[in-house]
Amino acid sequence: MATHLTVRGLVIRETPLHDADKLFDLLTDEGIRTVQAKSVRKPGSKYGAVTQLFSYGEFCLRQNGGRFYLDSAVSLNLFYGLRNDLDALALASYFSELIRKTATDQPQPQLLRLYLLSLHHLSEHDRPLPLVKAVFELRLITELGMMPNLVCCSVCMEYQPAHPVLRIRQADLVCAGCLSEPEPQDFAVRASVLLAARHAVFSEPDRLFQFRLRGESETQFAQYAESYLRHRLGMYFPTLKFYHELTGNGRAADAAAPTE
Repeated sequence: MATHLTVRGLVIRETPLHDADKLFDLLTDEGIRTVQAKSVRKPGSKYGAVTQLFSYGEFCLRQNGGRFYLDSAVSLNLFYGLRNDLDALALASYFSELIRKTATDQPQPQLLRLYLLSLHHLSEHDRPLPLVKAVFELRLITELGMMPNLVCCSVCMEYQPAHPVLRIRQADLVCAGCLSEPEPQDFAVRASVLLAARHAVFSEPDRLFQFRLRGESETQFAQYAESYLRHRLGMYFPTLKFYHELTGNGRAADAAAPTE
């Protein structure tokens, strides 16, 4: 017997089906749901816009035999600003791949909230892309239970080292003077980068993006966040490789394979 439910969710993948139907993955507070929508690819379809990639809406679904079917939907945010910025669109696609590869069908409301906040800033173009990317990566890995220990130096317990080193393999923080055996993956960073990383990991969700970095500090922050996430997940991300190729920041080759 079919059951009906109403959920709010974000479309994170869409796949054509038959002549005019579509399957789309919907990220909700309860996890990812794959939904079949009939005739939405026809010109003038009532639900064509709300079922497109990166659309956030309220969806009335019919569940039958473990499958979900779209009955109706109302758009809440289409994030139009993404459509006129290819770099932002590529970054949003990378976020989608990250979510799809790490989320489950269990309740994870914090992931939907993180994704919506990130898409808002990508759409509004009010934060640099590297900063949005780094915050998303660090907060995602934190929500997945792999948070780095950034409270204090793991050797001398200094809270605010003058010369901090963020270690990837050990997932911690040490003072430069306490680092006895440096490794290639260690990041010697500015004090402002440590503060930014702490903010991304520990802050309340509504304040995640309420800071700014510039120049070398922003570059260090972005490199550390990506390296830490890739090391912890050990996955290949084609969309990350494309993003780096598109933005031309010289890290495309590194993104082609997970860190050992």
